[in-house]
Amino acid sequence: MRRYERRMASSSNRKSNSSVSKASKPTFRRAGSKASAPRPQAAPAPVPRQAKKPISSYTARTRVGKPVMRKRASAPAAKPLKQKPAAQKPIGSKLSTPAVAALKKPQRRMKPLTTVAAPAKPAPAGKAASLLGRIGAVFAGIAHAIGSFASGKVIAIVVACALVLGVGGVVLVNSPVFAATDVVIEGSEHVSTEAAQRLVTIPSGTTLFNVNADAITEALSENPWVTGVSIEREFPHTLRIKPEERTVAAIVYIPADDIAWAIGSDGNWIAPVSLSVSTDAEGNVVEGTVEGGQTLTGADAAHALARKDGAILFTDVPTDVEPSTGREVSSEVVLAGLAYANGFSPEFIAQIQSLSLPSVDAITAYLDSGIEVSLGAPDDIETKERVVTRLLEQQQGVTYINVRVPDNYTFRSAPTD
Repeated sequence: MRRYERRMASSSNRKSNSSVSKASKPTFRRAGSKASAPRPQAAPAPVPRQAKKPISSYTARTRVGKPVMRKRASAPAAKPLKQKPAAQKPIGSKLSTPAVAALKKPQRRMKPLTTVAAPAKPAPAGKAASLLGRIGAVFAGIAHAIGSFASGKVIAIVVACALVLGVGGVVLVNSPVFAATDVVIEGSEHVSTEAAQRLVTIPSGTTLFNVNADAITEALSENPWVTGVSIEREFPHTLRIKPEERTVAAIVYIPADDIAWAIGSDGNWIAPVSLSVSTDAEGNVVEGTVEGGQTLTGADAAHALARKDGAILFTDVPTDVEPSTGREVSSEVVLAGLAYANGFSPEFIAQIQSLSLPSVDAITAYLDSGIEVSLGAPDDIETKERVVTRLLEQQQGVTYINVRVPDNYTFRSAPTD
């Protein structure tokens, strides 16, 4: 009897426990599966709760083959939805638990692009422009590649032509076909032909193309009058060489030594000049003696030489002036005279007989007409020349002009009938 009561109590406890378990912890059933078999009632102990399976284990294949997670047992088992997979929102997309992350791993298998064609949709304007830009970039890349290939060929052709021309040029330059077998060395005004021939040596193997002009200039520069060289080529074998001289700006006459020096326009002493010259009837310097001419010496010879070179004759220079061939002029008064020589126009220089240089502030020009012009320091040179020229045009019998201050000039004139 006690056994029976104990068995009944055990059975009632099992039922009560089973009902409580069903009410609080729903279980999951697979769709279409049979009812679970009753648990054996032989064990007197209470039925333990079922352990929860991982969410990832409760999955089932739908008819379309997509993984779907079962809902909890608190709700009746739902049948798989027949909606399109693309319309469903991914389950657990906003969760970050490991279980949900495990659900995201199985993905839908995509069919090859060659077998399934996507439905054509009208692309937005921005996407269409982007697509056109990509297509344009592809064509630009192809054009660049073609251009690079073509330019590479052009460059190769140009390089080959340059090599051929270079080799041909080297052969032509050194070819004996244009050998300089007839070399003519000429003199200049202050460099005689004999002096130039003594200085210049043409090496063997020289042609009209490979002649070394720098070496010839260096050799001729031993003469202080030479500043360059002129080389003319007369095909096929003639080479004509002529020295180029410095431009003479002034001739300085030093009466103490009865000598005259030429100064270049670059401000360097060139060389002394001869004070024994021959002139023709018009006063032009000539070689030798001519009928009606004369021989000049001293300051007159220096003046004739200055006129021939289109320069100015400097007189009355201080005794401390020390000329030296090739050196720069260091005397302040001589440099002041050179400023006037380089600042006056050639037409006005042609009227000057001499420029007296006792000091910088006392520079005076003597014109061929006998007029004395007090210039002073070398400033406002163009203005001073303009004042003197206009005054000589407007006034008659002028004998003296003071233009040390050109804006306040003065002059004297002789009385005229």
